[in-house]
Amino acid sequence: MPDGIRRMNRRFFLSNALPVSVVSSLMLSGMIGRSLHTRRQSAKGKQKVLVLIQLDGGNDGLNTVIPLDQYKNLLSARKNILIPEAKVARLSDSALTGLHPSLRPLTALYDNKQMTIIQGVGYDRADLSHFRSIDIWHSGSSADTIPTGWVGRWVDKGEYVNDDPPAIQIGSSLPKMLQGAGMHAGMALSDIDHFYDYVPGMYDAAGRSRQQRELSFLHHTGRQSRRYIESVKIAARAGHNSSGLYPSQNENPLADQLKVVARLIAGGLSTQVYSVRLKGFDTHSAQVDHSDPSRGIHATLLSQLAVAITAFQDDLALLGLQDRVLTMTYSEFGRRIKSNISFGSDHGTAAPVMIFGTGMKGGLVGHNPEIPSKVSAMDNLDFQIDFRSVYTSILKDWFHTPQERISAAIPDTFPFLSLF
Repeated sequence: MPDGIRRMNRRFFLSNALPVSVVSSLMLSGMIGRSLHTRRQSAKGKQKVLVLIQLDGGNDGLNTVIPLDQYKNLLSARKNILIPEAKVARLSDSALTGLHPSLRPLTALYDNKQMTIIQGVGYDRADLSHFRSIDIWHSGSSADTIPTGWVGRWVDKGEYVNDDPPAIQIGSSLPKMLQGAGMHAGMALSDIDHFYDYVPGMYDAAGRSRQQRELSFLHHTGRQSRRYIESVKIAARAGHNSSGLYPSQNENPLADQLKVVARLIAGGLSTQVYSVRLKGFDTHSAQVDHSDPSRGIHATLLSQLAVAITAFQDDLALLGLQDRVLTMTYSEFGRRIKSNISFGSDHGTAAPVMIFGTGMKGGLVGHNPEIPSKVSAMDNLDFQIDFRSVYTSILKDWFHTPQERISAAIPDTFPFLSLF
């Protein structure tokens, strides 16, 4: 190959060479050339589903789930951004903990044990870089370099029985979370009604040369991509939404994404993991309105979250899907205890995770974070629960995953949480 021309390889091709909706329609390891059509219907429309909501930017957990028993010390540390105590949305089973007032619509789910709040989720020696920290969350490992994601490894070790994508990212690019052993474990979907056309190359049979083998790989990848796309098209046509609680299109970006997820599940798609994202949580400045900390950027984002979750859960119930779908929020990190002078907060460590669905014990897991009477600008919260404990517990009790497969997805051992 001439100098200066990058050698074609599978990883580079999968990451860079195709349009978004095809790049992400990928085969699982060992599936090239395997015919799955005859087994297509054996588990279709029956699997449990996990919907992952990334609060992109580092959500301020102390203004999201508010430790009222620490309010005096919080007021000293973040007087310019702390939610007024009188406006906190109280939880029915705890006088010590409340929610941001924008999350008040979620208290009905909480009261019905369809919402679990896991306190202080993080990991040891937290990295406060957006990119590194989200890589850690998505890889499921604190190792310096790990090329695969926890969902990708979980999918790699599973028995996949039809042509539907195992995982779907609603958006224009795939997170590392869906990276399997050399290939992605799903597809990115930016528009449910329109797909790029892809015409496979003319090289069908593998030849002896490296170039011929790589071109054959591209051809088979294209064929699998088309199967994924066709499956999504069929589900999109068959599915519908029943809830009238969704805002108008383009008014709430998270609600728009979750509406697509509900429609695809209702349409019979057997995809087990969906990933969506709400951006804007890197609130270094103007996190709150100067005159009212219960308003501002953070309040708007949490309101979008509450509205979207409420509509999605209502939709699932009306569609008869509520017992099959579990939804979880996460963020790459929380914010510092002490606010800054710009009415914002800087990169911190631990933050709460919220889980929504039926069949859970509900309520609070863990205890309120302890806030010292005096804090510096560099002080952070200690994490209580490793995020991989959350993953492990969901894989075990929600998906009923065998331990061998859990160990492949999450390499180390972490304490189990009894959530269900």
